[in-house]
Amino acid sequence: MTGSAKISGLSAFGRFAFAAVIASLLWSPPASAQTSDNAPRPNFVVIFVDDMGWGDLSSSGAEYIETPHIDSIGTDGLVMSQFYAGSNVCSPSRAALLTGRYAPRSGMQFVTRPHSDWGLPSEEITIAEMLRNAGYATGMIGKWHLGHRLEYWPTQQGFESFLGVPYSNDQEPFNLYRGTRMVEREIDQTTLEDTYATEAERFIADHAAEPFFLYYATNFPHRPLFFPPENTGRSGPAGDYGDTIETLDDAVGRILAALDENGLRENTLVIFTSDNGPWFQGSSGPFKGHKGDTNEGGYRVPFLLRWPAGVAAGTHNDAMSMSIDMLPTFAQLAGAQVPQDRTIDGRDVTAMWTRGAPSPHEILYFINNNGLAAVRSPRFKLLLSEYYRASHIDFRRYTAPKLFDMLADPQERYDIANRYPGEYERLLALAEEMSAEIAPMAVDRGGIYPDDPTAPLGPILDGDR
Repeated sequence: MTGSAKISGLSAFGRFAFAAVIASLLWSPPASAQTSDNAPRPNFVVIFVDDMGWGDLSSSGAEYIETPHIDSIGTDGLVMSQFYAGSNVCSPSRAALLTGRYAPRSGMQFVTRPHSDWGLPSEEITIAEMLRNAGYATGMIGKWHLGHRLEYWPTQQGFESFLGVPYSNDQEPFNLYRGTRMVEREIDQTTLEDTYATEAERFIADHAAEPFFLYYATNFPHRPLFFPPENTGRSGPAGDYGDTIETLDDAVGRILAALDENGLRENTLVIFTSDNGPWFQGSSGPFKGHKGDTNEGGYRVPFLLRWPAGVAAGTHNDAMSMSIDMLPTFAQLAGAQVPQDRTIDGRDVTAMWTRGAPSPHEILYFINNNGLAAVRSPRFKLLLSEYYRASHIDFRRYTAPKLFDMLADPQERYDIANRYPGEYERLLALAEEMSAEIAPMAVDRGGIYPDDPTAPLGPILDGDR
């Protein structure tokens, strides 16, 4: 599956079926991608952006937006064209990435609000906790959005350092914290990306002599959109959205440059991806739907990876994977221990990254709030529900679930359930089994606004506000 790391429309899909069959027989890793048991452990940098669509990078066809630094990650390493976020909205997606588990297992099916008194349970084991226990320095920069009481705060979830904000930039109060201390009450969001990038440069320099994990979770391009005044109009017709993404690309360039300046390029694994599809602006590429939808556009996101010591430049893998795979894969590469006392839904995808191997997943599940939105096999997808005029339409109650051939019709245009009744029944049975498994995990997190207007808003980190 080597070739251009540049994604071009749907050409990836035509190659997948053939490649998945022969990859394990014909593929051998390039010399530059060979690894050994006694090789030094890699550093990990995960750049997790907020509400960026599959089609929002210049390498994936964005018409006006230029993202040379982000694109270079894939050009110098790996692009995965069928990569999925763990959910179609913020908090569940972040929980899935950090725990390697579908969101219902941690009770994180819904988005936290400023009045929320719940968050990621302390019993959950995050990537940061796992790697810290394996001797890594761990730091987080940016948007947390997994609870803003002290017991849920990043510094209680494995991150030794934190500079960032409690939740999305459209929620208030919106203050900047270092550790548990507020350092900026009225954030100037036009300089927030610069603040984050400066902190990333500092973290990399401070920990250059030891293995580290940096989780860089920017607030952008989630709305409202902000960028330095001098970047106004930079992306032309793409407006504020494009200018925000190009500002983010500058920050990514600074992170990559900091790795180079500290001699860390070769053995630092850099990942760029998004928490879900685009919201009110942006592009899902050729795919149907956006953030919050149950279709591809809600879940399918960019995935670019650079790791010169382990992944050859120009690698492309078209097999399916999900953000839940990061925890077990990082464990494998870092010599860390995957939690054994709970279900880990992710799989070690090292071979997908380094050898172009097929996906270790026979099935992926797509969570939507307390329920199941879809079931995906390497070729087919069974869609269980959609939204119509703000109403949630459960196809198991209205008409029937829809079966799509994701190799021939990734846009989910044509239901072919009657052409493949055996596959339809198989995926439906798996959907019912998974639905029954997560049903007891259902939670009621209330609405967007607090039932009690006197409820405290924002972080409670010291017990006395």
